[in-house]
Formats: sequence, C-alpha cells, structure tokens
Amino acid sequence: MIKTLRKLLYLLQLEEYQTARFFTWLGKNKIEQLEERKGSLKLTPRIILSFFFSFFLIPFVGLPRGVGLTNNLLSFVFSFLGKIVILLAKIKLKSSPHLVKIVITGSYGKTTFKEMLSFVLESKYLVFKTPGNINTALGVAIEILKNLKSRHQILIIEAGAYQKGEIKEICSLVKPSLGVITIIGWMHLERFETITQIRETKFEIAPFIKDKNKFFYPKKDHQFIDFEKVVEEISRQLSILILTAKKRIKKFSFPAHRLTIKKINPNLIILDDTYNSNPLGFEKAIEKLKSYKNYQKVVVTPGMIELGTKQADLNTQTAFEAAKVADIFMIVGETNKKVLEDGTKKANKKNLKIIFMDKDENFEEKLSPFLKPPTAILLENDLPDHYL
Repeated sequence: MIKTLRKLLYLLQLEEYQTARFFTWLGKNKIEQLEERKGSLKLTPRIILSFFFSFFLIPFVGLPRGVGLTNNLLSFVFSFLGKIVILLAKIKLKSSPHLVKIVITGSYGKTTFKEMLSFVLESKYLVFKTPGNINTALGVAIEILKNLKSRHQILIIEAGAYQKGEIKEICSLVKPSLGVITIIGWMHLERFETITQIRETKFEIAPFIKDKNKFFYPKKDHQFIDFEKVVEEISRQLSILILTAKKRIKKFSFPAHRLTIKKINPNLIILDDTYNSNPLGFEKAIEKLKSYKNYQKVVVTPGMIELGTKQADLNTQTAFEAAKVADIFMIVGETNKKVLEDGTKKANKKNLKIIFMDKDENFEEKLSPFLKPPTAILLENDLPDHYL
C-alpha cells in the first residue's frame, strides 16, 4: 500500500494538486504504470501532510479517493496560507517604492526573454529576477520574501497561467510599471480551450501598465515579439546605451534545453530543445536542423502536449513537416504515437526511417545502429513521467 500511495502522491504533485486532473489521469491509466524516471516525489510540507491524512482515510474510502479527499481538504488550508504569504510580499514591496518592476508573460519564451533582459540590465543595475521557471503568484511571493533585498533596483517577474485571473493575481502583487507579452499561441489549450481565452488571460497585464510606451506585446496571435528590439528599447528607457545593450545581447547564452547546440564531436551535433515544445518552437527547431546541409538528420520526439482538441492535428502537421527534413524520425512513448506516425507517413518519403521507442529506453542505444555520420540530432521535447 505504501508504494501505491507514493505513486498517487507523485501523480498529485505532477498534476499540481488539481484533484480533477488527478482523477482524469486515473480514469485513463493504471497507477502501476507511473514510475519516477525523469523526476521524483518532492517531500514538501503539503506532501507530508497528504501522506499522513490519506493514510488514515484510506481504510474507509480506499486509496485514490483517500488521496483526493485529503487534497481537497488541504487545498483550503494551503489557499489560506498562500494568501497570507502573498499579503506579506505585498507589504515588503511597499517598502521599496523606487524599485522598477517588470512582469513578463506569454504562451512561451518567457524564461528566455527574462534571462536576456536581466543579463542586459545587469550591466548597470542590481537586478532581482525570479529563478528558473517560477511563475505563480505564490512562487513569486515566496521568492520576494526570501531573496529580494533593499539594495535591488530592478525586479523582473515571470508570470504564468493555467486559468483566467492568474496573471491578474501576479500583477496585483507586483504592480509592474513595465510589461511584456512574448507571444499569444497554442499552449495549455486543454485548460483554456480557445486562443481567445489565452489572449484575454495574457492581456490581464495591460491595465497595470499606465504608460503604454512601456507595454510590449505582439500585434498578431502566433507571432513573437522581436526579443532583441524590445530588450534594447527597455534598456533605452532605463538609460542604458543602445550600443551597450547590443553588445550584451551578443554575449547572451540561451537557457539550457532551449534549442541548445551541442557539438559532441566533428561528426555529431545535438540540438537540445527538450525543455518543452509548441508548434512555433518545433517549426523553428526543424528549420535549424535543415540548415545542416550535408548531415544525416534525425528527429527524436514524443510530440507536443496540452493542446486540447488541436493536439492530434498539430502533432500530425508538425510531424509531416519534420519528416520532409529528417532521414530518421524516432517517436518516443505512447502519448502521440499514432498521430506522429500518421504525419510522417503523409510526407510519403521512401527513404525515411521511422523508429518507435518506449519512454524508458535509451535513445542512443536504439539509434546508434542507424547512424551514418556526420549526423545532426534534434531532441524535441521531454515529457513528464505521467505522460506514457
């Protein structure tokens, strides 16, 4: 029972303590299939409490229901505690009235833009930015309370959302004077359902930016802002010379796993785009792979997720485009297996090799018999453990 309970708690954590998604997964899959491969259960206070309360409820209501019921009860407690933490962070921010506060949101590209902007602004200012991809109101509040110092001059916050109101909540906490939306695109569609809902959620930032010259956003859906130009303009507004900004941008290194190029040896190039995947990002990665003219080209991917009713069509179309470039197309796992195969076959490319791989197999061992160097390999996306 303890082993199964651990698996259920790990699933709950992967689904970010959303009880409905927890039971939806269990309705489609067997808990025995879930393994801690890429990640592991984090022993947070919430998980520890969930373990003890679930343990006592299980004899009366069973394993999954015991975990679900415990989570619902604890949600009220942690929601209340979260509001206190956010209130304390607001109070702390009021003690720094001269702090320049910048909020960055968007369907994707948030972390890359945040890192690029902070790298440039650090040439003149002491900058505090949220680390990694921490982008919830509670996560931001905790970082402010723990690490923001009175000597900091600029605060850069990444804002994410799974539902309406979450960007507004972060902006209400931070009260930004500058705002950035990187792109409005297909992401978390199974939660938002339509591009209109996504757009409305991202634009919750707009009312908080009083000077519209300090609000940067794409004019069309599915279109990135020009990262470099926006960084240069924000730098100019903050009295950094454009020439200085340009020099810093040239020195900027993109965050890991965001189409990072790794030259293993003269005959092997790895394009690591495993952080996540979306239609535009996948398209960009395919174009990069295509640029290796005299190389054998390989695509390794489990496909894209959280695209709602469009997931099948978008994966099929992207696989079709990738197959036109690739010599080998390796499909990982079961989540998008059929639609990715359908997309590659639509390309009707006779010399294309299609390989299927389980999630727990080693792609290097599976792929090595088919390599004909020089070879360029695109690793596109890497799904969490609860995607099979």
